[in-house]
Amino acid sequence: MRHLPSSILHSLLPPRPSLFPLPQPPSGVLSSIAMKLTIAFLLFLILVVGAVAYRSIATTSSSTTSPPVPLRAAPADALPSSSAPPSNAEDGPQPETSEEKHRRLLPGVWHDEYQGKRTMTLNDDGTGTMDVELSGVQASLFAAKLHFDMKWSLDGDKLIKTTVGGEPAKKVNLILKMLGDTAEDKILEITDERLLLLDKDGKTEYDWKRVQSQ
Repeated sequence: MRHLPSSILHSLLPPRPSLFPLPQPPSGVLSSIAMKLTIAFLLFLILVVGAVAYRSIATTSSSTTSPPVPLRAAPADALPSSSAPPSNAEDGPQPETSEEKHRRLLPGVWHDEYQGKRTMTLNDDGTGTMDVELSGVQASLFAAKLHFDMKWSLDGDKLIKTTVGGEPAKKVNLILKMLGDTAEDKILEITDERLLLLDKDGKTEYDWKRVQSQ
């Protein structure tokens, strides 16, 4: 009997069954697993790229928002010197107060014609005089001419005049007993030419005009 080659015999014989046959997964399952692995790998790459980009942005932001380095002040000797002295607001003229204005303008000779002709002289030292010329019944009751010596002062916007004597003495004393020795008039207006006073009664006004020296 003629023997056939072993290769031909193997090809003619059916394959031997494996003692432990391994189950083969369906082709669809393999495709699904491969797709999941691909997706997982892509997600991993995205996370890595995102982390790198975030770190780069954070580094750039911190470098741009960092506080600037303060410049060192130049030493005093290095500053340019100025020939002009520093300005001082206190060296300039201060505005005149109301009382200062009154004290400056009140001294002088003033004239009005309230119930007669009156001439009032106010001196810088706080002394003063008033000469009154009366007529008619007033002249017959008191005198045609009266002279009063007085002192004057300021209390805010009030001009205070206190009579300390006068001539004729008897007539002056009689008037002082009737009217009192002190008058307080409110200064409504004062200029170089006019002095407008308001009596203590709140109604009577005395309009004085300055007498210009000859």
